[in-house]
Amino acid sequence: MNLHLCVIAFQFLLFICEGESVNWAQLAGDRAQNTATPYTPEKWRRKQNMWRGRWGHAVVVFNQSITRSYLTEEENSERARGANPVLVLLGGDDSLPNITSAVEIGRTSGKLRNDVWISSSSQSSWEVDDRYFVDDNTLSPQLPQLIRSQMTWSEATPGRSPPATWPSGSRVGEPLTYDEWIACQDSIIDKMDYTLNLPDPSVCYEPPQFCYEDMNIPGCHAQGIWKKDNMWSPRRGHGAVVANDKILVIGGRAREYGRLHETNFVGGLGNKKRIETVREYSTIREEHVLKNDVWDSTDGVNWTLINPGCRDPQEDVLLQTEVWSGSDGSQMTTLVGSAGSKCYKSSECYGVAECKALGNNTRDKVCVCPMFQPREQHSVTVQHRFAVNNDGSVTAQDIIYVVGGYINVKQKFCARSSCGPSDGYKLAIDDAWMSSDGGVTWTQIKKAFDNSTGAFTGRGSHEAIIVDDRLLIFGGETFNPQLSHTRYMNDVWQVDLPTEPCCDDCKEDEGCTPTDSDWNMILSNAPWQERSGHTVVYEPPSSSNAFQHRVYLMGGKNNTSIFSDVWTWGLEYDEEWKCDVPMESTNSSQKVDDVFVSIDSPLSQLKAFSLPSITSDGQLSNFTPRVSRSIADEAGLVLMKANGVKTISDLVSADLYNILKLRGFDYPGRTATAVPNLCLLRDVAIALVNKCSVDESSKSNVDDGWMLGERLQTQVIPKSTLCGVGDDTKPCERGDWDGCSPIPGVSIVDVFGLGDIDVPQYSHNISSIVQELFCLQSPGRRYMGAAQFMDSKVVVMGGIGSEGMLLHRDTWTRDDKRPKAVIATKPRSRSPQSQFYFDSNEAGAHVFEYKIISDDTDITPWLITTKNRGVDISWLDNKKGGNGRGWYTLYTRAVDPAANVYRWYYTPPLPYGVISGFIITFLILVVAAFFEHRRRKRRAILRKFELRRLRRKFKLKSENNYGPFASSVGVVPHGEQSFNSHQSSSRRQSTIRREERSNQDGSRSRRSRHSSSHRSKSRSSRDGHVRRRRKRRSAREEEERLARRRERDKYLGR
Repeated sequence: MNLHLCVIAFQFLLFICEGESVNWAQLAGDRAQNTATPYTPEKWRRKQNMWRGRWGHAVVVFNQSITRSYLTEEENSERARGANPVLVLLGGDDSLPNITSAVEIGRTSGKLRNDVWISSSSQSSWEVDDRYFVDDNTLSPQLPQLIRSQMTWSEATPGRSPPATWPSGSRVGEPLTYDEWIACQDSIIDKMDYTLNLPDPSVCYEPPQFCYEDMNIPGCHAQGIWKKDNMWSPRRGHGAVVANDKILVIGGRAREYGRLHETNFVGGLGNKKRIETVREYSTIREEHVLKNDVWDSTDGVNWTLINPGCRDPQEDVLLQTEVWSGSDGSQMTTLVGSAGSKCYKSSECYGVAECKALGNNTRDKVCVCPMFQPREQHSVTVQHRFAVNNDGSVTAQDIIYVVGGYINVKQKFCARSSCGPSDGYKLAIDDAWMSSDGGVTWTQIKKAFDNSTGAFTGRGSHEAIIVDDRLLIFGGETFNPQLSHTRYMNDVWQVDLPTEPCCDDCKEDEGCTPTDSDWNMILSNAPWQERSGHTVVYEPPSSSNAFQHRVYLMGGKNNTSIFSDVWTWGLEYDEEWKCDVPMESTNSSQKVDDVFVSIDSPLSQLKAFSLPSITSDGQLSNFTPRVSRSIADEAGLVLMKANGVKTISDLVSADLYNILKLRGFDYPGRTATAVPNLCLLRDVAIALVNKCSVDESSKSNVDDGWMLGERLQTQVIPKSTLCGVGDDTKPCERGDWDGCSPIPGVSIVDVFGLGDIDVPQYSHNISSIVQELFCLQSPGRRYMGAAQFMDSKVVVMGGIGSEGMLLHRDTWTRDDKRPKAVIATKPRSRSPQSQFYFDSNEAGAHVFEYKIISDDTDITPWLITTKNRGVDISWLDNKKGGNGRGWYTLYTRAVDPAANVYRWYYTPPLPYGVISGFIITFLILVVAAFFEHRRRKRRAILRKFELRRLRRKFKLKSENNYGPFASSVGVVPHGEQSFNSHQSSSRRQSTIRREERSNQDGSRSRRSRHSSSHRSKSRSSRDGHVRRRRKRRSAREEEERLARRRERDKYLGR
């Protein structure tokens, strides 16, 4: 058995184009993928804490570090890491764009909004919740709950609008217009006609505090109180940027209460007044109007009107669209503008408009807008210019650019007044403007209506970004009232911009603005299809992207399709665009990483992948993440395409006759070529559709071990459902059979019109194939959404999808950084250690799958673990039912196919408990044996000693019984006889002395008993005698004891 430990990282939230890993993760909104739980406030809180689905909104990044041209890329990257940016979403439209479709599906609610939402500071924060981890390590249906987005949205302001009527004062109850509500804004107060909207400028003075509590108190003026509440009107198609550390909202289509002009009433033609019908008739209505006002804010809550804008066209538009000739006595006069825009002085014009004479009649003046006229779906971007002064100080200036958009023009005239639609005709304009003072004043850098060959075409719903000293413009759509249709574009334009700050004191600074020669088309036909409503994001160089410039283009629509593709470009002229997920209809021939598929992927992406091979040193051979083989050959793909089966979903939804035709069965008289492995392809396609389909109870797109194969094998439709009529040999006529599913006990069916058809007899084991394919996840098809670059990631929000029948309410982020899976803790080879812990450098990639293989045999399916739980493979111990010692291969994946390999030999742990028990038992037995041996030895010695004593006693007794001459009996050698005689005489003498002493003691005792009186008299003397006797006796006993000890020691050899 060979065991390698390979760490091969995949992320659960990604799809890949060739050469780079791409991760799309859903941060917020209703769950549209099976990997993680996005921020879904309705399910977590009672209060709704997220914006409604919408389109035409604007999004900016606030508190983000900007790239400074005088710093190095490393210094700019370091500044970016120390910032705390947030996303700010501004306004938009939460109603469907097609009112007819909205009525059909019952969604008629919705309106333009001016609410402001702010996101949490980090868009890449993910939480791994181990509470949803099951004990058996297989994937649970709640796996999406295991990874949870930490993104949150909070409402900075729900939006503010003027009341419908005056709440107090002399005009109480009268209709109130939006212009009257904002009349006290500093930028407009000196341009208002005080006889109408603001009778007395003093009402705008800061009111006392008690006026904010009750404006009905005498001396309190509503307009002064409203000044702090004023903000831009609800709108869509507006532009927004961050300049000079402030959020700016510019233009768009707004919803406002306005007073109708007299020319809009019955009889109101030319200079005539409207016909008075009812005296109390209201002249106020809520209408959609185009705006070009500029508002700024430092927090998204409190807003200030920087520039009120105009209601009238700009000069070059007037000269092209509202010019007519009339007779004035002796000569023909050229007149510009209609009767509704005539004026005598600038104070009669709204906002910053000026009263000017544009025709040859100097007395005929018209209101002209000195900035870009009201518009929507224009592009707004900002350039940060820096200059290092001689003293080392830095001069910074933010230049705001407005490019193109849709305007309204009047091209039909009746007498001296325009007629046709009251708001004019829609026109895509080709002008460009810039402002160096935060939007207060504007300079036109490109005139409108340039009809020269190769000139920049007017457009709207396009995108523009600034990269260093280049203004880049991408795609869009153009529309002209004289054209019969809308034309979509896929060109790329570049405008070379100055880099030095503009001169504040100079009236005209030629070095501050680009010229007409700076406009160049660098790409007339990009690889991505013509489109509008797309989003473009610029990624500046940083340490996280190897200091490379990159542009992202996403989504959009044209007259036939809504796109979901994402394209990247490195800003070099000779560099090709790359597509993350090329659709079949795109112009790109780029190959996609086939590991990641969707239900709309072509069938050519259904491949069987095998894990990478391992070399003898434990490394991935050639560091290849996958080895693939096609399930269907090229001829089979051609046959399926000819029968209308091109994608995975096509194969799953194909009917019985189409499937049988692809298997080689056709009507009599026709021939059909069979597609090899068709039923295997279909089983894989069905499994992928089940795997990638999203609903509340859907499984995760990370495999759940063996369960996938088991589930597919048990989904065979019962015989009663499959079979209709027929006999025992051909029990099915057609029924609901799908053409590939096995029927238990049936080998042939009779299909109506085709005859006998062979029934497959087994289900394919597709578990190993499906486990190596991952569901492609992306924000989906959308247009008129918004995108920004933040925290080194692209973020996409909202927009229109599903053929205009769906408003997206979600947030997605793109991540193409390859995470590095790391084995934080691993066992030593040839040791009983069994604990692994994995880690990753990518946020959210802290959930891992692992698989153990031995001798090309799967020991386990793909199992799941987390960073905190790790993997314990002690179950490999044969005492626990495992395979025991040997070499194995452990693969683990977290994010992508980058690998980290560790060669490791598993040794089961020793049974330390049993060994300790044996050792302790052995020691106890040894000690017990020692003490038992010692006890027995001492006992034997004592027995021998006692035996000798008994023998001596017996011998002495025998000698006493035979008398002093008993030793002379018998014949003894002379030497021994003398020795024994000496011993015998000694013993006899000792015995005689003992007897004498005994007799003496006996006599004394008898005399003592018979003479008690004598004893009492001589008690003291007797006591002394007794003590002396006892002392002598003790001495004798001690002498005898020592003698016995000497004899014993002599016997023991001591």
